[in-house]
Amino acid sequence: MGGRTTCRLIPPLRAFGLSLQDSSPASNSVHFLIMTDTTTKMPDFQQATVHGRIAYMEKVEYQGDTFLSVVLAHTMSEQCDARIRFTNKNGLLTAYNNGTVVIGQELTVSGRIKGIRTFYMKDDVLTPLKNPEIQMSVGGYIFGTKPQPKVEAPKAEPTLEEIPF
Repeated sequence: MGGRTTCRLIPPLRAFGLSLQDSSPASNSVHFLIMTDTTTKMPDFQQATVHGRIAYMEKVEYQGDTFLSVVLAHTMSEQCDARIRFTNKNGLLTAYNNGTVVIGQELTVSGRIKGIRTFYMKDDVLTPLKNPEIQMSVGGYIFGTKPQPKVEAPKAEPTLEEIPF
């Protein structure tokens, strides 16, 4: 954004040995308005919105900066799961410190894909990851439902009394 846009009016194509005519009979030449941008803009296919459950969170301090490292478990298809890794040092970190975000909670994140990792080195051998990892730079997130607490069923005490049929 912020690039300067310039416009040029190209003379009739007859100068180039071509003859194109406008659909109106009053015009015998065609002018083209060419708009060019001085900054190169490429399509951004790395934008993504991902929904999953928080699989791992850790508060990290690095070079005097504190942030939250998050791993989100995302099901891409019936055959493939992925892990989404990102860091956050404002809203999610505050929620983590307050105890309002928990492991297993649903989370929808949107942002830019920075990298994808499918292998790692183990004892000088290239080993595939069980789930591919996608590194993201997250710009926004929406909290979802938290996992429900487990309700224990009442245990039946053994008894020697007869049960009527």
